[in-house]
Amino acid sequence: MFGQGLLALVGAVFFGLGVVCLYDPEIPAQWSGLFIATHDAYAELAAMYGGLQIAIGSILFASAMIREYLKAGLWLMFIIVGYIGAARASVVFRDFSSSFNVADQQLGIEMTSSFTSYTWGVLAFEVVVTILALIALLNRPRT
Repeated sequence: MFGQGLLALVGAVFFGLGVVCLYDPEIPAQWSGLFIATHDAYAELAAMYGGLQIAIGSILFASAMIREYLKAGLWLMFIIVGYIGAARASVVFRDFSSSFNVADQQLGIEMTSSFTSYTWGVLAFEVVVTILALIALLNRPRT
């Protein structure tokens, strides 16, 4: 039941974002700070952010509804969202810098990043979904 709910929820998120991206690719471009410079780029965003997300959302949602596809859907979600998160994290944490300052015998730690709350929020979503997908896979009833 947990795995089905997770697949349905994440499938709905992917599907919904895909519809928004297909309707107007400038919306997700603005969220992530992208600039659409050409008509080709507009079509690319509509296809990859719109069409692909609708397809993934549909597969995940169908996997929640069709019992025989539950395990495959969980694996697919684990792999897709996990690798998207890993790719994002590899860039985010490469740019993440920290410094230790000692002034007046107090230790100060400063951590800085040039990424916005959009990137941190999406990364958190991806990490949480990946962990929950793994938990759902490991706790599936064996048949």
